[in-house]
Amino acid sequence: MPMRHTHSIMVKQAWVVAGLAIHAFASAATPCTGIDRSLSAAQQRNYAVAIEQHLNQQLGPEVQQKITTAPQDVRQVFRLGTWHIVYVHTHVSDEPFLFYPQPPDKAAAYVTAWAGSAASDEAPSIRAWLRKNAPGIPPKLARCFAWQVTAARDVQ
Repeated sequence: MPMRHTHSIMVKQAWVVAGLAIHAFASAATPCTGIDRSLSAAQQRNYAVAIEQHLNQQLGPEVQQKITTAPQDVRQVFRLGTWHIVYVHTHVSDEPFLFYPQPPDKAAAYVTAWAGSAASDEAPSIRAWLRKNAPGIPPKLARCFAWQVTAARDVQ
């Protein structure tokens, strides 16, 4: 009987170790490792004001309505150097990622936007699209974005 109990404990320990290994692998390096994803409440407030203005100038005429953004609508940011990719809720369209070569509150406009979904095999074409539509974007940030929209989806 003691052998069986010891075996049971060893099996449970093996499952725990396996679970920890899977968790460690899942949180291991990704193409977004090293990309600043921090977003303070002050940044959300400042970015929301600027982004609302940019969206109304650039997207508003297309959707034929005024766009309002609140701080909580600034959902995520991906930052490398001065470049920012901001994921924002517009309330009028698919949620876009807006691309800025500087902080949104220092920019006159976003350089391009991406909304919608992407298949897991589309990362290379997304990076090519970014080279064309967001000239100067750091390659690492482009790789991170392509991974985010094709493989990671809502992974933070």
